[in-house]
Amino acid sequence: MSDFERFPSDRDEAPGYLSRYNERRREQAVQSAAALADPAGPVSANERSRAAHSSAAAAQTDSSVAPYVRTALAKAAERALREATVEDAPPGTNAAYAAVTVTPREIVPPPAFRSRLAGTVDVRLIRHGETQGYSSDGGLTPLGRWQAHRKGQDLARGIAAGSRVKFVHAPTARAGETANALFEGVQQAMARYGIDATLDEPAADPWFRNFQVWCDGVAQDPTQAFNRYASVLEGYERSKTGDRPGWIVEMDRFWSTQAAGGDPITIWLSQPLQYFEPAALVVRRFWTGITAALAGPEKPDRLFVATHSGPIRAVAAAAVGHDPGEPYNIEDVRIRVYADLQHAIVTYRGRGVEIEIPTTTVPPWCA
Repeated sequence: MSDFERFPSDRDEAPGYLSRYNERRREQAVQSAAALADPAGPVSANERSRAAHSSAAAAQTDSSVAPYVRTALAKAAERALREATVEDAPPGTNAAYAAVTVTPREIVPPPAFRSRLAGTVDVRLIRHGETQGYSSDGGLTPLGRWQAHRKGQDLARGIAAGSRVKFVHAPTARAGETANALFEGVQQAMARYGIDATLDEPAADPWFRNFQVWCDGVAQDPTQAFNRYASVLEGYERSKTGDRPGWIVEMDRFWSTQAAGGDPITIWLSQPLQYFEPAALVVRRFWTGITAALAGPEKPDRLFVATHSGPIRAVAAAAVGHDPGEPYNIEDVRIRVYADLQHAIVTYRGRGVEIEIPTTTVPPWCA
């Protein structure tokens, strides 16, 4: 009497180690048989499927084989049949795509869509690295410079030989230092990987400046306006006389949210502020800067823009139809701009949307 007959079990799943062992044994047997039949021919998915089904059929009639082993062999035969079906499928069919889309992130676009992407330019709107503070136009911390340098090394992996890469940044200290660190990181990685490409030196571009605040009659970056705001506010708090200007009221609301650990960009995106540059106009300004950078005689294959979280977030929100949240330091919004400079794909945190670039037709209030 066998051990199975003495100790019956209704378990229908084989242990993991036994399933892997049996699968290796079956694979070796199939490869050995195929090598004897045709030493020069590879083992196809159809041959593996036939061998797996033969093993499963033989196990069903063998009383000495435990039920979980028979179940494991049947499942292996089903997997082999699926592989054979995919192998026989014509290129471009759903079965062929299913062979590579084994995880949700591995998306295979249809051939017609891939041909459209062939002439696109890869644009990255990259938030600056960790900064020393937001009460003035400060530079990056050592960690912030390392973040930007490391980001540049990662971006270099996607640079093709013979291509041209352009670096631009908002006219602030933290954005400028980020662009320089990105540039150095890309240079270092290209030397390591042996990539021969043209890199344009980082340059400030006013199209990509942060949103502006009408601060006491002057348009300034929110951090640049902080000192003026703090000094004027202190004067009103000391004297307690007169009405505060409207820009002081809005700046106080903005910076109080920042000091309390809240999200002041949400206020800027969602409320009709009178002394802050509107988010919709910032989005149009950024698109104007992108198309201008790609329309020149020395058109880059990649455009890396070091800028600020508010405009980046506004561009993403305008594309996807909702506020997708604050980008982290060095996080980016990726844009694939078509050759006609009228359409693009905006991708942020795994979601991509194809849009019409909002600079081809301008409403009267944007003129």
